[in-house]
Amino acid sequence: MSTSRQDVDFELGIPFPHRRARLEGYPSFAHFIARDSDAAIYRKYSHLSARNLLYLQSELHELEERLKNLDKEDGKDTHNEEAQKAARNWNYYSDPRNERACQHRALQKEIRAKIKEYHEAMLLESRILALSSPSSRTLHAFKRWFNLNSVPKLWGRDEHLFDDEQDLVALAPVDNDRLNLFLRTYFGWFFRQRDDEVPSAGSSKLFYYPQRRIHTAGALISIFFSAILLVGAIVCLLLIANKDMHLRVGMIVLFTCMFALVVGLITNARRAEIFGATAAYAAVLVVFVSNNLNDGAKA
Repeated sequence: MSTSRQDVDFELGIPFPHRRARLEGYPSFAHFIARDSDAAIYRKYSHLSARNLLYLQSELHELEERLKNLDKEDGKDTHNEEAQKAARNWNYYSDPRNERACQHRALQKEIRAKIKEYHEAMLLESRILALSSPSSRTLHAFKRWFNLNSVPKLWGRDEHLFDDEQDLVALAPVDNDRLNLFLRTYFGWFFRQRDDEVPSAGSSKLFYYPQRRIHTAGALISIFFSAILLVGAIVCLLLIANKDMHLRVGMIVLFTCMFALVVGLITNARRAEIFGATAAYAAVLVVFVSNNLNDGAKA
């Protein structure tokens, strides 16, 4: 997550000392969100949006019926030469002296404006629906800060602005990497940033930590497990090279299961990707054992 100052994230933990007073309410709330993009949590008003689309849809449906009725009347009135020509020739349709065509154009202008509004609303709604909900831990920290010391940051009706958690969206991309989530949940305190300029959260025990630290730690842990599972398996197979074949096969099965478990737990790999990676890993170990057997036979 990027901000104007640096990459940070917030969680519950150690409070920072209060350095600079800010006007409580919208000013402090805006600073809190600007300080960390993970705090960019807002209502999407899904009920109002759905209702707005339904109203627009009904308005267009009514306009569609009016247009159908006009076409039906023109189709029955075969003796109305102006209407018949306007249905085939643009010059007649756009002629301001053609009364019937004027009715069509007025209705079409109304339809054009309404359908544009309707389609724009649908496209915007589709983009809103694509946004992710905030993670439970981030939302918990957000609401703890908003209701600091049981005094909401905003008063009046806005005291209950974030009560409906199903109607909240996070504007910042939500990191769903399993290893990163694990590190943030249980070891977020370890990555905290001791920055005196971070605004105090008082008794809410809010602290910030750079998100890049979590990503770096996750990458290092992934590299460590990858190296251990490959090098460790090769070393173990070398140590039992002269042992019974059943033991070597059992060792291959053990390391293959461990590899599949690690890939499935600490990565977001899909099932097909897990199967493919596990098969490739097992193939490497089988080839290694086969070459070792051939070398032993030659010796």
